[in-house]
Amino acid sequence: MKLIINDNIVIFLDKLYLHNLENQSDKITEKELIKLINKLQNKYKIDISGYYNVYIYQDKTYGIVIELQKEQLDYLEYLSDQIQLDIETIEDTFLYKIEDFFYLNKTLLKKFDIYKKADTLYLSPHDKLTNAETAILIENSEIIYGTKAKKIKNKSQIIKGG
Repeated sequence: MKLIINDNIVIFLDKLYLHNLENQSDKITEKELIKLINKLQNKYKIDISGYYNVYIYQDKTYGIVIELQKEQLDYLEYLSDQIQLDIETIEDTFLYKIEDFFYLNKTLLKKFDIYKKADTLYLSPHDKLTNAETAILIENSEIIYGTKAKKIKNKSQIIKGG
């Protein structure tokens, strides 16, 4: 699990983390999401209360990315100790931005489509990756998801396709 807090809260949950959840699948339930938010509040001492638009991006290779966007409402006193979630689940294909693909061996690179935009390379898996391969990929890349990933795919040159 990885957590990024800026204007939004972004939670990265890989497949190994998801298999530790109650439902043992690649999806997260609303009940599990509430438990996860409570756990984050306690562990990182962050205040998550009020109304949130929640976007759950699901990828077959990685797992899921949860993006919580807080709505600024006029009646925050009413919601001061409560949380309300408007959840949207989006099937997505993540891209993996890499600085140097020499960290990845040739066998692993054969499992990806490679996109180039400007001087940046992005990987998109077309074959199933093992847990070890996924770990190597995540360690050496930045995950790009949602509309940003779609724009990159549409506006990039594919330099190697599977």
